[in-house]
Amino acid sequence: MTSLFLDTHLNDILVFILKDGKVVDKREVINKKNNSEYMFPVIKELLDTTKIDEIIVVNGPGSFTSVRLGVTIAKTLAYTLKIPIKTITSLEVLAISSENLNVGISDGNGYYLATFDNSYQPINEYTYVNNSEFINMENKDEYYLEYKIDASKVYSFLKNKASINAHSVNPLYIKKIGVEIDKKSN
Repeated sequence: MTSLFLDTHLNDILVFILKDGKVVDKREVINKKNNSEYMFPVIKELLDTTKIDEIIVVNGPGSFTSVRLGVTIAKTLAYTLKIPIKTITSLEVLAISSENLNVGISDGNGYYLATFDNSYQPINEYTYVNNSEFINMENKDEYYLEYKIDASKVYSFLKNKASINAHSVNPLYIKKIGVEIDKKSN
């Protein structure tokens, strides 16, 4: 089984090819603007030499535009190639990869936070707090904050998870965007 793993939840593009759960190739585009210009060439470079059997995509939370880009490309590839697709959240990736149950991801303005049980199921809803709220949290030191991916561990976690219809894959947004905030204040 050959899997394409896509993660674009913030400013980086992380693309892995896994063969039976082991990373055999990867590409990283770190902190570039206009990720849409880089995403297709990176994927094309990998797919020119590899036939994939499934897609794993990180569907958020993270940057609105970055998450949308990754999910749209993953859905399009899964649909056109007629292959299964699975989703995983960026917070699940961090928890599984780091083996920490309290995790957080910074977007520069604040933190996406989650707490998981020993099976990496969320104990409560994901939250977003701004930087000043995070600094004032009594339990802030309990959160593991260094984002890293162990794609093999993520693959093992997802191995027995059912794939979903490509049309049903949706981005996960938990941070209010400007238009939503403006509606509340009117």
